[in-house]
Amino acid sequence: MATRIVWQRLDVPGLEWAHVDRRSDGSSLAGTAIVVEDGVIHRIEYAIELDAGGRTRSTHVDAAVGDDPPRRIDLVGDGHGRWQRDRATVIDSPGCLDVDLGFSPLTNSLPIWRLGLAVGESRDIETAWLRFPGLDLVHGSQTYDRLGERTWRYRSAGFEAPVEVDADGLVAEYGSYWRAVGRGA
Repeated sequence: MATRIVWQRLDVPGLEWAHVDRRSDGSSLAGTAIVVEDGVIHRIEYAIELDAGGRTRSTHVDAAVGDDPPRRIDLVGDGHGRWQRDRATVIDSPGCLDVDLGFSPLTNSLPIWRLGLAVGESRDIETAWLRFPGLDLVHGSQTYDRLGERTWRYRSAGFEAPVEVDADGLVAEYGSYWRAVGRGA
């Protein structure tokens, strides 16, 4: 399944465009987010590769933030919880299988796809979380509760948001922050 999707940011000016190619042998995701946060324009391009089990194997982020020099962030996951940046291990925890790009609703779809929870089930996960707007990497803990066929609750330390997904499990709405406004093949 190859899909293009556009989200609009609801709380500050911003848009994200993504191309999602889900395959049985792995998936490729790529996109561009443009967000204005505290008067600063952020343009962030990313590419993510997933293995056949839905585990994030690589993430590449190119960020232009205001007048700062461009930044490139490359993360490589081994599918078993070890993450490297610049060939140095930055996270090593067997449960850390997903990347979470703090500027993108798309990465909330990754654990939804991978976990395959039934309605009423809940799961705690670990992530390699690239926070926004600072773009610092932390080892994050999150909880996904499946409330209905297409509704979820996302929770992390001190934060909670409802998440609605479309028939393909792509985030359609993420709290009061993002809403899908266009989709095509």
